[in-house]
Amino acid sequence: MPTAGMRRATRTALAVAACVAVTNQARATGFELREGSADWMANAFAGDTAKAYDAATVWTNPAGMSRLNQSEIDASVNGIFPNINFSGANYVGQGATTPGTTGGNLIQPAATGGFYGVWSINPDFKLGIASDTPYGQRVTNPSDFVGRYQSGVSSITDLAFTVSASYKINEQWSIGGGPVVDTFSARLTQAINTGPYAVLGDPAGDLYGSNVGVGYNLGVLFQPTQDLRFGLDYRSRIQHNVSGTQSIFIPPAVSLFAPPLAAALATQNSPASTKITLPDSLTAGVYYQATPKLALLSDFGWTDWALLQTINIIPSSPYAAPSTLAENWRSTVSVSVGANYLLRPDLMLQCGFAFDESPVTNSTRTSRIPDSNRYDISIGAQYEVSANVTVQAAYAHVFFASAPVTTQASATSGILIGEYSNSANTASLGVKVRF
Repeated sequence: MPTAGMRRATRTALAVAACVAVTNQARATGFELREGSADWMANAFAGDTAKAYDAATVWTNPAGMSRLNQSEIDASVNGIFPNINFSGANYVGQGATTPGTTGGNLIQPAATGGFYGVWSINPDFKLGIASDTPYGQRVTNPSDFVGRYQSGVSSITDLAFTVSASYKINEQWSIGGGPVVDTFSARLTQAINTGPYAVLGDPAGDLYGSNVGVGYNLGVLFQPTQDLRFGLDYRSRIQHNVSGTQSIFIPPAVSLFAPPLAAALATQNSPASTKITLPDSLTAGVYYQATPKLALLSDFGWTDWALLQTINIIPSSPYAAPSTLAENWRSTVSVSVGANYLLRPDLMLQCGFAFDESPVTNSTRTSRIPDSNRYDISIGAQYEVSANVTVQAAYAHVFFASAPVTTQASATSGILIGEYSNSANTASLGVKVRF
């Protein structure tokens, strides 16, 4: 008959499954990614809804395609080099702490890309396609991390595609929009604290799931004068009915010396499902050509992260109980400002600054979400190689506010108390080809 400790370990295994799709990211709050076009990054994403001067507008505001006089293809590759360090301990009762390491840098570098194309059907009607990576994460805590009972691997992969159209109503107004197809997958792991059986090795829960969801993107562009334009873009929420598996790794020593515990843990192996809603967002921007050489840009955005309140995991096996995890995220705002300066007819310099509010607070931060408010500083340049080809480069550094954490993933995980120190560097190279 399973002991009380065995039953607690089994409940801990269930809590592993409840952590799906809630991880921290490098360049936008929550687990959002903004890296796509080198041009966006160079201005810290300022004015993206109102620029409307290259094919990347397919993604940021499809109405902006109406301003392009030629067909165009843009492509960028981006390197993300985040740094997340933890200092603190995991307390498991009576002043005892979980042995292990704080792990050094807990997040992996990553590469993303963006591809955008616009076909000019006629002066008033354009078609566009885009592929982007709007969400993503790669956190890998070492197996002996002091917080291993809170979280292990946190991996999210997301790729989205859109086909959009734009129409110029008159010289001032344009509209655009289209469907967005989003492919989402996540893998999360977590060690299981088995109390006195921990000397036999830590079992580990492993959850994987994937889904394809559909949403849409709508935009409006208003240009009252030749030098001034305003953009407004709405991205819909996308619901994912994620299906996959939850499984428990059982160390050989546990199977050999504690077979009842091994049997109790094995009952949690099951297909499982959950629902994740990616948030909708509304962004407004302005582009002002202050002088023939200087352009000023700004964007203000709102993201409905408050959709992420609870996550319910439902195993299909009758022996595996469902789990619920409260996240209690809040909706967020972001603001960015930037400038472009035409140093020479073939060379444009760019810069920008942005503030991104975090959806988590000190009371809701976890080891999977060591997120905090962010401040971005960016620089970049565009060089016109020929009349039809432009190359782009951008670099940005992200400063994070302090991120104290007091979190408990389950009844047996202990309480992780400490602070995360976060920063990130990103770089991007891109090319535009007009034809």
